[in-house]
Amino acid sequence: MQTESSLLVLLMLLLLLQLRTANGKAGNNEAGNARILGGTPVDISAVPYLVNLRIGGNFICGGSLITPTHVVTAAHCVKGVSASRLQVVGGATRLTDATAGVRRNVAKVYTPKAYNIRTLHSDVAVLKLQSPLVGANIETIALCNSSWEAGNLIRVSGWGKTAEKSNRVSQQVRSVEVALITRKSCMDQYKLRGTIGTTMFCAAGPGVKDACEGDSGGPAVYQNQLCGIVSWGLGCGRRNYPGVYTSVKTVRSFIDKALAL
Repeated sequence: MQTESSLLVLLMLLLLLQLRTANGKAGNNEAGNARILGGTPVDISAVPYLVNLRIGGNFICGGSLITPTHVVTAAHCVKGVSASRLQVVGGATRLTDATAGVRRNVAKVYTPKAYNIRTLHSDVAVLKLQSPLVGANIETIALCNSSWEAGNLIRVSGWGKTAEKSNRVSQQVRSVEVALITRKSCMDQYKLRGTIGTTMFCAAGPGVKDACEGDSGGPAVYQNQLCGIVSWGLGCGRRNYPGVYTSVKTVRSFIDKALAL
């Protein structure tokens, strides 16, 4: 049984890498992980709510600490992975610094029944930690209750790749601001490549700025609130293919239920 479980997890991780690497961020036709393109290196103290998720010590995705014992991430990062194999690291700027940050094991993984692995509808997950994640440069972030309009800037942070064709994620956390675009514009741009569903919103640029492989599950922050989760997109920073995010407001009921369990 242990061998079968290990093989299943390995196959899932390979699938995520292939899906995202083939065309960038995850999607119904092009799935995978996301990264920070065109951003700047920052210290974790600038984004203390940002955490990194690991399996067997290996980095897989980003996440956001919303209570001392709960992390919000993308469902495609953790769906089908047992809680016992996951670990969350907070307060660390660099992925390679083994002595930095605070590590916590995961007790439970919650994903919504509405999550669709093909379309990435409701691409959200909540991780319940075995004990509170507290320490230096670790803070929680409030869930979104803000309204926005096209042109407003959101801040995206993570350890994802800094170029679409790169073979490595960034070892230091990076951050970038991208502009929200209208749903109609996003749907028009993706009409032949993917579905922009009701749980999603889009943001891009200005210029070559985006999330990329490795940024999946990480925060999209507006007015100091967690308003989006890095989900998918075609490539990284490609013209006419904006990044696609799960809207926290549209999946808020699921998050609240998970917090109550």
